[in-house]
Amino acid sequence: MNTPGSADMEDVELDTRRYELRRRGEPVKLERLPMELLILMASRNGQLVTRADIVRALWGANAYRETDTSINTAIRKIRVALDEDPDVPRYLITVKGKGYRLEGIRTVAGEPGAPATPAVPIRVLVLPFENNSDDIGLDSFCAALADETSANVGMLDPQRILVIARTTAARYQRGNKSIAQIARELDVDYVLEGSLMREGGRVRILAQLIRSFDQVQLLSCAHEPMAKGALDIQKEVGAALAREVSPALAERQQHRLSRRLPIDPAAHDAYLRGRYYWTRRVHFDAGFAAHHALNDEDFIRAHSYFETALDLDPTYALGYVGMSNIYGSTATHGFYAPSQGYPKAREAALRALELDPSLPEAHQALAGVHYFYDWDWRRAEEEFLAALRLNPSHAETSRLYARLLLVLGREAEGRAQFELAERVDPLGFEGSRVFGLVQSGRYDEVIREYLSVGRGPSSPLIYQLLATAFEVEEHFEEAIDATIDALTRCNEFARAEAIRTVWCSGGYKKVLEWYLQDLLARRRHRYTSPFLLAEIYARLERPDEMFHWLEVALAERSPRLCELRTNAWFRRFRSMGRFRHVERRIGH
Repeated sequence: MNTPGSADMEDVELDTRRYELRRRGEPVKLERLPMELLILMASRNGQLVTRADIVRALWGANAYRETDTSINTAIRKIRVALDEDPDVPRYLITVKGKGYRLEGIRTVAGEPGAPATPAVPIRVLVLPFENNSDDIGLDSFCAALADETSANVGMLDPQRILVIARTTAARYQRGNKSIAQIARELDVDYVLEGSLMREGGRVRILAQLIRSFDQVQLLSCAHEPMAKGALDIQKEVGAALAREVSPALAERQQHRLSRRLPIDPAAHDAYLRGRYYWTRRVHFDAGFAAHHALNDEDFIRAHSYFETALDLDPTYALGYVGMSNIYGSTATHGFYAPSQGYPKAREAALRALELDPSLPEAHQALAGVHYFYDWDWRRAEEEFLAALRLNPSHAETSRLYARLLLVLGREAEGRAQFELAERVDPLGFEGSRVFGLVQSGRYDEVIREYLSVGRGPSSPLIYQLLATAFEVEEHFEEAIDATIDALTRCNEFARAEAIRTVWCSGGYKKVLEWYLQDLLARRRHRYTSPFLLAEIYARLERPDEMFHWLEVALAERSPRLCELRTNAWFRRFRSMGRFRHVERRIGH
């Protein structure tokens, strides 16, 4: 596209090489299609651009739907970016019944040889696939298929494609909102929706890729059987999105996907099922889950599926990532001693990286080992950053990296990582952000948000964190209520009722004593993390017993010790020299 040369102007400049609009020297955010329209009009040097010209330039052969509304929306967004009154326009002139004319904007092509700034990334939402079969057992496969498709698309071109995370997408499952409504709420450029259906003994996977701007369907595909179809869907979706961003990208993404996906399609099927169960269980507060002995059924299911994936294809890198996640998370959640889990987690993560050094999930898995078990902050940060370079859309990496940064006292950087996760996962971010507030010691802010008008969190994680914040701030009745809410949302009704009974009969200290006896009894019959005992003695303000169990936890390298300095239960002991000695042994 040819662009005009420099001309004097007051405060607006369009740099076509950098794909950037500046007002008074400051960059102005403008989405891709309004930016393309602005560049088109600037290229006409003040001449009239008709609506037919716009349709041909921006939609071409795909312009088989009504585009008037889409053009009006783009014009409105350009006016907002230019900060002008449509009734008294300075730059964008409407020629009634004809089209538009752009005046007074200085257009430059950037400095020769200067590095071009990447365009504003396109935003993609992969909706959970609908299970239209009569087999409810396929629900988990459909959810995990959408999750894995998101991960694959996020790796295509991290600088130009931002994929909205699974937890946000899940809010729109089985909803009655149109693609246009979803696009407006989340500010996304493309939406992928899909479904799985059974026809007799055959299973078919259907997918449609829709451009939000005008609801044009860019891709519609159907595949069977199920396992192989899942791979084909991901390849075709990736190729279609890559063509939208850059034709040269389409060929490159095929190579990336070929390295990521298994030889045996059934291995991918098993991996997706395992990922679903692991994700469903791991997103609890590990301390709360271990303290209340929440069951490990989802972890067991995930482990079985990941093993099946590797039995079917021993060269499948993501299968090893799944195994690394299982070994690490079950140790962190208190089901096994760290020495039983983390050496295996390290071995599996290294095997995944050996098979595919460019796999972001493998770098994140190894970062988790360095963080929770090695207490090697430098190497953990290196692996987190490697994962984010490969896929900035991986919200899980940003969230865990943010926790490391808070532990290191780099709160501003930690908040920035939480904000990055929020951009990728606008709706599912809430629990992680609250976790960050609790880690930062901002308990009153957590409570204030919860009590403010219009706040109504419902996930188990948020209630688990609220229980901590209420207890630290000595709002004991509210802490009991939040604990019971969290447990009932985890289907732990008997324990919730027992806690309510103890509270009513003797108050909060009696509840803490009941917790202690429960942990001691549990430890006689099965593995129970010594760090849990250190925590309960800290809550009971019994420092001698607390330090004894901290020593035991140090000896076995209890994973949650890595966040000792941000753990709410120990805050009253941090000024003690004995406590600072423990911190130094961890590496703080």
